[in-house]
Amino acid sequence: MKPTYLLITLVLLSSNADAASLTGLNAWVESQLASNQASASAYLFLLMGGFLASLLPCVYPLYPITASIIARRSQGDAPRALHPAVYYIGLASIYFLFGLIAAATGGAFNEVLRLPITNLLLALLFLLLALATAGFLHVSLFSGNGLGDKTPGVAGTFLMGMGAGLLSSSCVGPFVVGILVGIASQTDGLSVFTTLTAALKMFAFGLGLGIPFLLIGLFGVRLPKSGSWMKYVQWALGALILYFAYTYLEKGLSGYGFKPESIQLAFFGALLVLYSLYHFWEGDELHSAKRMEKSLFALFALIGGLSLAHGVLTPAPTAIVTSAAASSAPLTETKGELTWYLNREDAVKAAREQGKPIFVDFFAYWCANCKEFEHLTETDRALIDGLKKVILLKIYDNDPEFKQFQNDKRFPELKVGLPFFVVANADDNLLYKTSDYTRTDEMLLFMGE
Repeated sequence: MKPTYLLITLVLLSSNADAASLTGLNAWVESQLASNQASASAYLFLLMGGFLASLLPCVYPLYPITASIIARRSQGDAPRALHPAVYYIGLASIYFLFGLIAAATGGAFNEVLRLPITNLLLALLFLLLALATAGFLHVSLFSGNGLGDKTPGVAGTFLMGMGAGLLSSSCVGPFVVGILVGIASQTDGLSVFTTLTAALKMFAFGLGLGIPFLLIGLFGVRLPKSGSWMKYVQWALGALILYFAYTYLEKGLSGYGFKPESIQLAFFGALLVLYSLYHFWEGDELHSAKRMEKSLFALFALIGGLSLAHGVLTPAPTAIVTSAAASSAPLTETKGELTWYLNREDAVKAAREQGKPIFVDFFAYWCANCKEFEHLTETDRALIDGLKKVILLKIYDNDPEFKQFQNDKRFPELKVGLPFFVVANADDNLLYKTSDYTRTDEMLLFMGE
């Protein structure tokens, strides 16, 4: 069977895979990653886990994009396998880097990634990458080999592979979280051996994840001859990267207290200003890349001016005096049919009075899967009925109590990312925890259903 047909067959099989089996696979992968063992079988099964994760439907859009990138960059006298192999190693290397940094910093790197300013800088980086990928900015590293000719260089191919790994990491999030949680759970201290073990485990997962990309590059999709159609492929990839720019912008601005609707308005407003500025200089006979550079600098000047004005002119918050009666009322919010406590002490008090367990949902506006679970709490009848029988507590990522949970050694997952869910009794004994929002049956089981 040809590799392309084999790949298509495996994709179809994976699309029809039973959800319970995938959940079981995810749990097994997490247990392997949490182990400090470095056996050959562990790496082999992590490789298989990465390959199966690559067949998730949300990864599919990257396949034709990969085919077009490699076809374009493989022109010239270079061996046919060179650029596909470099792209493949680049994709796996981003996972090795994740593991190396996470292990070496003991979770501190994840804390840096949570900072609003860090996410805003990443949003800016992805914006520039999106514009460069779509052909509106010129980045020499991606266009040539540095030897004076127009043959695409392997350094650019390697970086594009890393970019594909970064983009696909959002699709295979449960597996990646399992890896990082395993690292964060190592409380005996990190050595050179454990650091390399963690990084190599992620690398093995990345090698498995990249197998379809390698097959596509070597044998796969037969594309038409290069022409104007490739411009649209570039735009499609640029739009995909631009989406990731928005997700990081949402993370950053939500950390400063902006609501989702305000962030959406700011993002599309900025794009509209950038588009208008780009066409404003159209009559100056400038190269498109130069026009985009001028437009970006003008946009950054506008945003910087607005930020400066906001910082200088916004008055300091004044203390609000509340009555004793008002201050004693539990702080809650209602979503659909469910009412959530927003304070741990109030939730524990209610749990003890009513003799019920507590279900804790750690939530952030920038977390896509947090929003997916919130949607389930408004539409899944079985889940709604089960949650009505327990005490509900929602902890936002910018709430001071979130830090207290983060520092609890029982919850290393919170040092990695969200979503995260906990079931505990009124005496604060842990009954269940998970980072997978789809495991609602397990949640209900431990809540007493």
